[in-house]
Amino acid sequence: MAYPPEFLKLVDEFIHLANRLSENCKDGEVSAAILFAAGRYNAFNFVSQGGTAQDQEKAVEFYVSEYHKAIVSNIEGVVGPVVKPQD
Repeated sequence: MAYPPEFLKLVDEFIHLANRLSENCKDGEVSAAILFAAGRYNAFNFVSQGGTAQDQEKAVEFYVSEYHKAIVSNIEGVVGPVVKPQD
């Protein structure tokens, strides 16, 4: 799957911020914070777009499915290497 360059640029901005923040944090803290922040932001997005209690289960299934696809794609290197090879 090809991602638009504009999308990957946004992703890279989050990764650069995470890398900067991780310089002063314990292992796993930034990763946990990103995951929690994504949940918070997506919940806000869902509610602000008129999501209802009846729609909540479908929304959760959608976001969990998208996260699953994203992490598998990145682990498998579909989007590119997670860590650049050392020369």
